[in-house]
Amino acid sequence: RAPSLGGRQPPPCPLAETGLGGEALMNREPRALRADELGRLPPCLKSLHAARERAVLVPVWDDHRPRMLLCVLDRAEPYGPRDLRTLEVLGDALWQNIQRRRQRHTILRLSSAVSESPFPVIITDPEKRIEYVNSAFCKLTGYSPEEAVGQTPKFLASGRTPASTYAEMWGQLARGEAWQGEFINRRKDGTEFIEAANVYALRSADGTLLHYIAHKDDITARKETLERIEQLSDYDQLTGLPNRNLLEHRFTEAAGQTGQAITVAWLDLDNFKNVNDSLGHAVGDALLREVANRLRAGLGEDAVLSRQSGDDFLLVLPGVRQAQAVHLATELLAALQQPIPLADGELTISGSIGLAVYPTDGETLEDLLANAESAMYRVKQDGRNAFRFFSPEMQQYTARALSLASALRGAVERQELRLVYQPQLCLRSNRIIGAEALLRWSSPEWGEISPTEFIPIAESGGLIVSIGEWVLRTAAAQVRLWREAGLKNIVVAVNLSAVQFARSDLVSSLTAAVAFSGASPEEIELELTEAIALKHPEAAMQTMHALREAGFRLAIDDFGTGYSSMSYLKRFAVHKLKIDQSFVRDLATDRNDQAIVTAIIQMAHSLGMSAIAEGVESPEQLSFLLSRGCDELQGYFFSRPRPPEDFLALALAQPDSGS
Repeated sequence: RAPSLGGRQPPPCPLAETGLGGEALMNREPRALRADELGRLPPCLKSLHAARERAVLVPVWDDHRPRMLLCVLDRAEPYGPRDLRTLEVLGDALWQNIQRRRQRHTILRLSSAVSESPFPVIITDPEKRIEYVNSAFCKLTGYSPEEAVGQTPKFLASGRTPASTYAEMWGQLARGEAWQGEFINRRKDGTEFIEAANVYALRSADGTLLHYIAHKDDITARKETLERIEQLSDYDQLTGLPNRNLLEHRFTEAAGQTGQAITVAWLDLDNFKNVNDSLGHAVGDALLREVANRLRAGLGEDAVLSRQSGDDFLLVLPGVRQAQAVHLATELLAALQQPIPLADGELTISGSIGLAVYPTDGETLEDLLANAESAMYRVKQDGRNAFRFFSPEMQQYTARALSLASALRGAVERQELRLVYQPQLCLRSNRIIGAEALLRWSSPEWGEISPTEFIPIAESGGLIVSIGEWVLRTAAAQVRLWREAGLKNIVVAVNLSAVQFARSDLVSSLTAAVAFSGASPEEIELELTEAIALKHPEAAMQTMHALREAGFRLAIDDFGTGYSSMSYLKRFAVHKLKIDQSFVRDLATDRNDQAIVTAIIQMAHSLGMSAIAEGVESPEQLSFLLSRGCDELQGYFFSRPRPPEDFLALALAQPDSGS
């Protein structure tokens, strides 16, 4: 049927009976008719026009289908090629106009059904331009229909809806599926609102996309109510801190991580009742808020700080071991004692902290808090403004740790620290090719202190960076002195702590320190544990590649004791894997250790790395390592750690030591 543009509409004409008109349609080319051909027009076209001289039949196609036949009659001059092209453009324009009119009629029919809906409705064309909005939309957004029509719905965007939401929506719509979700949009006055949306595509019978239709609902108030309910159920209203319910939930999450240390603390302000009684509850509330802010500022991201009631604060500290807890409690008490300004002066307060450690002091939060509270009351009895562990053994350790931390601060300046060097032997050449620099501390007050005790204290007390820099400078200077004494091609291994490795200036600071000491980066091997490397593997890879580019050698220490990811290990710029001594200790008798060591050596070789075994103490261990192709070893079987001059004498005594 011919499209209606107004006036009388012609009767239907089957395509098979259209004659020349059908040929023009199927050939998709304009057909100019001579006078003698006009008589051959089918009845449906003759009844429409009565041409005398000439006519043109112009077919119009759309979406690979014939849509319309345009007839132009009785021009004075013959129709040339340019005229035919012009008529084709005219035919396309007429069809698009007809389509728009049909769409408007469709939208008008739809709008009559949705105009009075209490829910906002948007209808767009296939290019996502808005063609219709109802009155509920205008009421919600503040925009009139004239302001909205012609724009895309993006003009409402606040910028706070995740990009993934839009990607999910268009993905589902492209698959022919309706989409439900939420947007954070902005009204005309700039205020934000949250809306739930149901969006779907409207298609014709042949699958052609006609419109997108979105039904919406303003859920801002509902969301705010839910957030308020959550706030009331999980947070303290005075300080905004998590309450006991949320604390319990976070503790359960932390306890579910196998092997993770957790310290629980109970902090009570000293003499807080006097503040309320003398200065009033308003000042007391302001004080509690200030205390909450100070405590929160001194805690890491994983820590959970909660207000129990009154002036009691509870802390769950995942991943915090005893030495770290000592340092943290000291800092929190110091932060509390900073003067608090008041309208007519200052107020100074203090606190008492009790500490309990999971799972030693309890396996449930209830038990741990009870024990931490008991330790806190012991602090009150002993004079307040201090902290105490629940376990007597831990408390004894705490006193020693505090004293050691104080003594360690000046150990470098007092020249109490020294390095010893344990030789590393190449099993193929049976020659010393390197040494591991090991830190020792001799205190006039405490005597010889084990690194396993003072290194964690240095890490938790913030001293590990300065001590680590001293170790590197000293080791680098020593390798230069050895080289000048005739000992060449020796590489000294230095351990990097997690704190050092995380520093943004690591590469530049290490390079400068080695250069200042007169050594070269190629003479230094940096050892880091796999736990450090895999904590943030992508960042670790960048740092390790930068260190390797600077010339340093790299080794993974204690390999096999953590949770190695082979996918990352093969991408690390590492020269050496160091087999942990826990696998070497029973190597002569334990088949599991034998299997593990064999696998590590084979994996290292397959990745182009060398393998070194530490803690080798017997000929049986050595024999097994030789049989499996291990590259290097260090341990008491060959040599204990030696002072610099003893190491030099041992290395120079080798054949070809200067080569």
